[in-house]
Amino acid sequence: MFIAKAVAATLLAGSFGGLTSPPSGGAAAYEKQTQLEAKRVACMTERGLDYVASPEPRYNWQPGEQERLAGDLEALRAYRAKYGFGVWSPNVYPKDKVVNPVQHENPNNKLLMSLSAGKLKKWRAADESCFSKAVKEVLGKTVTSQEDYHDQLEAAAQKSLSVLDQDKQLVQLGKQFAACLGVGETRPTALDGLSHTKIVRQASDVAKKAWKGELPKGETVVFRPNLKPEEAGPYLDKEIKAALKDLECGKDFYPAYSPKAVEITSRVYQEFGREDAAQAIPTRIYRKLV
Repeated sequence: MFIAKAVAATLLAGSFGGLTSPPSGGAAAYEKQTQLEAKRVACMTERGLDYVASPEPRYNWQPGEQERLAGDLEALRAYRAKYGFGVWSPNVYPKDKVVNPVQHENPNNKLLMSLSAGKLKKWRAADESCFSKAVKEVLGKTVTSQEDYHDQLEAAAQKSLSVLDQDKQLVQLGKQFAACLGVGETRPTALDGLSHTKIVRQASDVAKKAWKGELPKGETVVFRPNLKPEEAGPYLDKEIKAALKDLECGKDFYPAYSPKAVEITSRVYQEFGREDAAQAIPTRIYRKLV
């Protein structure tokens, strides 16, 4: 789904930041997703291969989560005072589901693990083909692979969000926000998540220094640190200070920007048959690193 292809256990994307994928597209988007999965099952069956439909489970909102996405200052302050941006807090609070939510396991994983290298290659090739066919039939879009689908989704969201950089109110608020942060970047879409991105980069650098294996070549990779709570604690303390400063500087910006950004992103995600418009938030954080 994201730019980099790296070691799955260490690559950070949607999980980095403590932001999960709450639905913003409604029942219609979820219905498209279930149709896509049904088409994939039928296509794989025709090819004599097994595939279990695996739509993302319907999301249960956490207390205060919708308010944070809408730019509610009190909800944001309460979250950031404990978790910062949600970067180091998963290490500090390993059993806290707010920053370590239960992950959806794809039911096809056991099957894939049982296949030989040759059969696995054949299965993956067929799945990519069936996925592309399903997207064409259900959404009317032409994609070459699942990665291409997600790249097109993100590109469409970014293009749609760019209109906010011409919003006169947001442009003015962006200048005030940037001046308070002491940064030269004033575009609203760039300021959204700017401070968060710096913490993600710092955490990835810490993880890379501890990484014993060979780093993937020619790819940008974001790593998640594997630190114990007491080791990550000092980093979280600094992150909380940065997150609260960012919120104080953006106290006028976020309530004006966030609702518009979520509404725009939701519309694009519905078009692509996805409920999880908020997934775009950590995706944008990640892409700012490359």
